[in-house]
Amino acid sequence: MDSILDYFISLQESEPAELPERAIERWNKRADFWEDARKKKEKGDERVISAINYLDSKGLLEKNYDVADIGCGPGRFAAAFAKYVHKVVGLDISDKMVKHGMEHIQNEGLNNAILYTCNFQTLDIDKSGYTHAFDLVFSSMTPAIHNMDGLIKSMEMSRAWCCNITHLDRRNSLREQILQEVFGKQTAPQWNGRWFFSLFNILFLLGYNPETSYEKLHRETWVTPDEQYIDSLMEHMLPSEEYTQENANKIMQWIQSHLNKDGQIKEITDSTYGRILWDVRNKTIRPDYRTIIK
Repeated sequence: MDSILDYFISLQESEPAELPERAIERWNKRADFWEDARKKKEKGDERVISAINYLDSKGLLEKNYDVADIGCGPGRFAAAFAKYVHKVVGLDISDKMVKHGMEHIQNEGLNNAILYTCNFQTLDIDKSGYTHAFDLVFSSMTPAIHNMDGLIKSMEMSRAWCCNITHLDRRNSLREQILQEVFGKQTAPQWNGRWFFSLFNILFLLGYNPETSYEKLHRETWVTPDEQYIDSLMEHMLPSEEYTQENANKIMQWIQSHLNKDGQIKEITDSTYGRILWDVRNKTIRPDYRTIIK
């Protein structure tokens, strides 16, 4: 490594970027599943509420603020922000995410939020008029800024603040039980905090003063399983080469033997999220820490 900064950049970028076509297919599939889960009240807004409370406590949801949401997904954060600020622009690679998000925004009667379908990696923020156009640039659980080009672009969109939220760890007891009893496997950690750890260090070494905070969420949900739900379980539990109809049938058979009298199964999830907040206007020069270490 040429520098300590290079090491943390390599850690941030250690997973190859997904091809746009594959990413669109994957997120479109999730969009329909998430929308269906919301209609059944199997997916809550705890993360949205937590983010709103946090940003509001920092004074970052002012009435005159313009906010961008990178990787906005189905628009829940964007819609919540719009109830506080002047304008919200959401960007996502999935056209189905954007479609569901705009339907939600319209159902909420909001006219100051709009979502666009775009590949953030190829987005020209100058041509789009997004350079220094926002008081807050927000991102949550998105791979869009898991590389230096995306990170720098997101900061160039801000004239004040950036906030990123990512998983630190997550446990789903139902998935763990299925993986053990059906496939004889132990669950590997779904998240290891790599992006949080590397992003903090990158920002600090670049001269910013990133502020960290943490949130733990516990959720218990009764789920009525269907084919979409089984597909989601396979995606989260098994490597892609094991996404087979045979394995789907095994999972469904196990679930059916564990349903309650209402045809539902209980899913318990414990998650920890890390938040990083920084002011793009506040930057200093860091020393060469290798020299100090020597």
